Amino acid sequence: MMKRLPLFGGLAVLALSVALTGCDPDKGKPTDTAPGVKPGPAGDSAPVKPAGETKNPASAFNTARKATGPVLIRVITNGSDPFWDTMGSGLQDGLKTVQADPDSKWLPPQGTDNNSQKSVFEQQKAAKADGIAVSPIQAEAFSPVIDAAIDEGIPVITFDSDAPKSKRLAYIGTNNYDAGKVAGEEVVKLFPNGGAFVSFVGNMSADNAKQRYQGFVDATKDHKITMLQEPFEDDKDQVGRAHRNVADAINKYGDKINGFLGLYAYNGPAIVSEVQKAGIRNKVKIVCFDGVQLTLDNLSKGLVDIAVVQKPYEFGRVSALLLNGINRQGFDAAMKELQPQLEKEGMKVDMDKHIIDTGVTVVTPKNAVEFIKALHAKGLKST
Repeated sequence: MMKRLPLFGGLAVLALSVALTGCDPDKGKPTDTAPGVKPGPAGDSAPVKPAGETKNPASAFNTARKATGPVLIRVITNGSDPFWDTMGSGLQDGLKTVQADPDSKWLPPQGTDNNSQKSVFEQQKAAKADGIAVSPIQAEAFSPVIDAAIDEGIPVITFDSDAPKSKRLAYIGTNNYDAGKVAGEEVVKLFPNGGAFVSFVGNMSADNAKQRYQGFVDATKDHKITMLQEPFEDDKDQVGRAHRNVADAINKYGDKINGFLGLYAYNGPAIVSEVQKAGIRNKVKIVCFDGVQLTLDNLSKGLVDIAVVQKPYEFGRVSALLLNGINRQGFDAAMKELQPQLEKEGMKVDMDKHIIDTGVTVVTPKNAVEFIKALHAKGLKST
């Protein structure tokens, strides 16, 4: 049997925790296509569907594939950003509660493109990994890679960013559409009379980017919040393009900009840096995602107005538990055993769509110090 999971509240006990709703297919669907989301045939808008609408072939994994012996688990991120350090801590804690192979670990791709990530994935498949978790850089381009592994009998799950059209068994992470809506709802409070935003992201081809952006647009579109253009993409060039894009936006739009939206973890610090250089902090609001250490510092200093913070610790921890459970007892049994424990910790488990929604927390300058203290008490520096 799978070891019982010790209750771990994650960051859900922190102030202003936001409980996200599940993805009902007919509830909360985007009605208009935002800039950056391509229209469908004949010019019709193709709404972004919540992750996990594609049925998974989990029935092929409903028997134990490795009832005894250590389980080799590999986790592949979409880069080597410090954002993943907390995920790594969660992974290690999860591995300690199961009989995992000592070589189980997380691995970043050398580049920020689909082929680099595919290369790492193929290496782990060749190494006979018993289970792989991956955060796809390009959801649709990576789907065939996932499908090939599933067809070979290797359990594959996604985390952080989904590949909903693939055969992946489950998705663990933020409901990114709802997280985008949370950010948008907070912006409406900041701008009761409306405003103009520019946004920044690594790649709009990633499912998490599309979902966050669409959720933000849908939450703000009836409140006179406009996007001045499609999101600036930096291809995860954190030092160069991420900063240049912000500087270019400031030069291009000047006083038209009321707010900046950073969709990826490193976009927040890049925005703060360039806004300070331009001397316009008193004229604009800054909204971003994720609680990397620099963003948390900026929040405590009042340099960021809103951060929608995910729970990457749980991405790693739950990935280890689920992949181990799939090997020990099969997919359905593993999900059923995890469900009550995870829901007690404030997560939402959709058994039909195979989604484990880890939730988000809204952090502002008002609760930043308390949030950071609680984080440090758990031995973490960032989220």
